[in-house]
Amino acid sequence: GNLVLFSASSNTQSSLPYKEQGHGMFTYFLLDILQSSQGKCTYSEIFNYLEDKVSLNSLKVNEKKQNPKVSASPSVNDKWLDWGF
Repeated sequence: GNLVLFSASSNTQSSLPYKEQGHGMFTYFLLDILQSSQGKCTYSEIFNYLEDKVSLNSLKVNEKKQNPKVSASPSVNDKWLDWGF
């Protein structure tokens, strides 16, 4: 039905740690946006934030690429972009 899946990296990459913060890179920035927005954000805002922050910081901290991905069931197409968390 209306499934949206966020993943920490592409299928050819590893999901990397953010040791300084005690989390995985993806988890740290997911928690960061949820806390700073107090949960009042859309799925597209979450994904855009994760895509930017995880990709950039993974290169800086781990010197490796990590690009979050999102997949949505065909029945929702791009409708999920405006869904609120």
